[in-house]
Amino acid sequence: MHGPAFDPILVEVVKNELAAITEEMAIAIWKTGRSAMVKTGDFATALCDGKGRLIGQGYAAPFQLAFLMRAVECVVEKFGEDFQPGDVVLSNDPYAGMTHMPDVAVITPAFWQGKRVAFSVAYSHHTDIGGRFPGGFSSQCTEAFEEGLRLPIVKLYDAGKCNEALLQTVLANVRMGEEWLGDVEAKIAGCRRGDREVMALLDKYGPATFAATCDYLIDYSEKAVRRALAEVPHGTYVHEDLFEEDGFGSAGVALPLKVTLVADGHTLAFDFAGTAPQAAGAINLPISMTTATVLSAVKGLVDPDVLTNAGFTRPIRIAVPEGSLLNPRYPAAVGGRAPLFFRVMDLLSRVLAKALPERVPIPGEGGDVLHFTGRRQDGSEFAFLDIFFGGWGGRPNQDGIDGVAPMAFGSYGTIPAEVLEREYPIVVEGFGYVPDSGGPGKHRGSQAIFKQWRFRGPGRAMVRTNRLSRPNAGLAGGEAGALSRNVLTTAKGTEDLPRKAHMHLHVEPGDRLYHVVSGSGGHGDPLAREPHRVLTDVLDEKLSLEAAAAQYGVVIDASRLVVDEDATAALRASRRRA
Repeated sequence: MHGPAFDPILVEVVKNELAAITEEMAIAIWKTGRSAMVKTGDFATALCDGKGRLIGQGYAAPFQLAFLMRAVECVVEKFGEDFQPGDVVLSNDPYAGMTHMPDVAVITPAFWQGKRVAFSVAYSHHTDIGGRFPGGFSSQCTEAFEEGLRLPIVKLYDAGKCNEALLQTVLANVRMGEEWLGDVEAKIAGCRRGDREVMALLDKYGPATFAATCDYLIDYSEKAVRRALAEVPHGTYVHEDLFEEDGFGSAGVALPLKVTLVADGHTLAFDFAGTAPQAAGAINLPISMTTATVLSAVKGLVDPDVLTNAGFTRPIRIAVPEGSLLNPRYPAAVGGRAPLFFRVMDLLSRVLAKALPERVPIPGEGGDVLHFTGRRQDGSEFAFLDIFFGGWGGRPNQDGIDGVAPMAFGSYGTIPAEVLEREYPIVVEGFGYVPDSGGPGKHRGSQAIFKQWRFRGPGRAMVRTNRLSRPNAGLAGGEAGALSRNVLTTAKGTEDLPRKAHMHLHVEPGDRLYHVVSGSGGHGDPLAREPHRVLTDVLDEKLSLEAAAAQYGVVIDASRLVVDEDATAALRASRRRA
């Protein structure tokens, strides 16, 4: 849509209609999904044009859209023109665009007057995919074959006819088969809703306008990203880290992570040379997710209105050594990749902060998980995955936000305690902030979040922890947040659990698990934080009187709960001299 035919109002209308379609798809999935994960938002929807190019901002987080781009490209590469109305494609292959096997994508082609004009896409995390461990995402697997059923981009429906043999094979290999099928059918319903709405869009505007609008939106995203990248100071920036987990919780692990960022005013090039070779355990990050993590980090540099679509990716160069932690060779196991993913997100934020120290925040902590599976007294199976986040790290001009998912995660929520307790044999005994745990800084990092569960029935539990031996560090003089913790209480007593990314437990009725997500680092000198903001944190019970003095040099009169200005000035002066 260029030249004299360009109609900016029409482009804006169509863009928002496309966004509305993805929301309609999401509503259909949310209302019909079976698992607690789908009911609380761990899914995404998107639309691609007839070529398979992602065109708009779907109901999805930036990193979800980024890997779905590659997933749909792989589908088109496999089937070419072999699509018909009524086709439904499944894929969970981490070596074909997806990120681990529990994430299952549904892709359907949309046809208008016999011509393929779009693809509707939906994915969600399933509570099981078979394999050695319930859930399919333990770091303790050593090959893809242990992790569950890998679907190598296959049609579940071919021209409207269900592949019953495929469906029976899947259901014979996954736990919670009815729930698995229910979530897939919910995604199919969402995609079919998307197909119908796209066809209605074509009825309204015609194929030429639709195709031109898609081209324009893709080109516009590219130009917008290039404008944003022109503001990044030219240069080469390097950041390194050590990842302390090999998948098995071995002591003394220190796997190098390294990224070199080159900004030339037109592009950003990310090179991960120097990163450790792929691990034996399932902590490896498939290239699709490494790429998606880079793109979601760049998204924070551009205007929020810029669509994460095929054009967004054009100015970004990504080089990852094959056979490394961030680009493993098949059949390396990748199911437990989340702790490394969060660390790479942190790595990227910190290298970008070297280029743009006044704009880039600390990404934050969380994505910790309890997975619990077993059988009820009536013999029926149950499984759920409870995910929650700590919040954002300190920002160059504001505090972090407590208890929210990173910006790259979009719609992720936490399963309400009422849902868990109604549907599963578990009680949520506590969920809240941990005082004194946010990283001190001029702008404080988010508080650590705790959750405590009491098991009402026997089963197998797995707890995933994303920050193990080193806390989330501060920036620009800020200090680290508090470290994560897992405590198990049984009839035998209470113990702190070993520091592993994925801890597998057999639990009995009455056992309790207390989990703390790490606090996030602060930004800027803690002694530069305004005393009245420290007092506010004390009044909000996020900070104790003792921590106000120890972390920020702020003395608060305990009897009147006001800042003692003279004592604070003296304490801060002595700290600065020291």
